[in-house]
Amino acid sequence: MKRLVSALVAAGVIVGLGCVRIPKKFEAHITVDIRHHVEEQADSVLDFIEGESDTVSTGEETPAPQGTSWLEPVWQAVSPLPVAYAKELKTSSPAVTEISQGLRERHAQLEALKSKGRAGENNRGYVELREAKRIEDPEERNQAQRIIAAENKDRKKLHKEIAQINKEDHVSVSMVERVFAQKRLERAKPGDRFQLPKQGEDFEAFRASKAGQRLGAACVPESWVRIK
Repeated sequence: MKRLVSALVAAGVIVGLGCVRIPKKFEAHITVDIRHHVEEQADSVLDFIEGESDTVSTGEETPAPQGTSWLEPVWQAVSPLPVAYAKELKTSSPAVTEISQGLRERHAQLEALKSKGRAGENNRGYVELREAKRIEDPEERNQAQRIIAAENKDRKKLHKEIAQINKEDHVSVSMVERVFAQKRLERAKPGDRFQLPKQGEDFEAFRASKAGQRLGAACVPESWVRIK
């Protein structure tokens, strides 16, 4: 009799969970948690590209916490949301490592263009040629364009790969691009040219930073600025 009662209770819980409406606050928690993991990956990749480390994170998954309720697997089975809080996202792959290596090898060339004011970072995570008319030598201008084109091609592949290996957790290419753009802005050096984020959380976070405060009235959403 007890077994029958337990079975009926379990069946009721499963049906109930399948019909329950997920609170918006809970959805927001999941979204924030997923972005946090993508930010960690971006930091790892950028550290490697900039020569601050010699490896990109392995991306090994963390096992679910021990001693969780028996309802946990039931919830994961019926929930329409990615359970990002239960495990680490996959943050690397052989392709991520290979692409990052190419970006690392080009890093010095790109930094040279930036130091001359020839290249800037837009708010979509890519590089743009700046002040092209001031580059009088056609070969120098062509070389700058080739470097930027190769850089953006690799960045696009990187963003797509990170989104692809995490597609089950609904990580989009646009999310990855946005995170990398913000992380590069956080690492900006005085003199670097950047397009500021659109109005929203990313922009407000930058405006509250020391770099944003130094810009003063020039700190406007989507504007191109020279970091002070």
